[in-house]
Amino acid sequence: MARLLVLTDPRELLRELAAATRHGNEGQFLVHEAIRKALPAHEQAEELWERATGEYRKALRDVAAHLDALTARPAASGEETVHLLWFWFGPSGWRTLVVENGWSWERAERFLSRTAIATLC
Repeated sequence: MARLLVLTDPRELLRELAAATRHGNEGQFLVHEAIRKALPAHEQAEELWERATGEYRKALRDVAAHLDALTARPAASGEETVHLLWFWFGPSGWRTLVVENGWSWERAERFLSRTAIATLC
């Protein structure tokens, strides 16, 4: 994610973020699914989920801060931008589109990228 923080075009940043989070979610899909399925039954599943996603959330927070610095008039507050990036690019957003709706990873990436750009730029 560090390579995203040197980009100066907000649209390019969001396209690259979509690609990077797609790659990560695609690669970690089985791990995320195992944790997600354990949440209702395993007493430490919440803690495990927090450990598994903590660095991910921090990276999105850093990207949101960088994005807010790039946009002349941010479409959302800094904290709201963090929440929106997690909504779109966190594991649940990817899972909804790919697993629950049967989209390809590529289609989901294009959609999430377009949605983020339309909302935040």
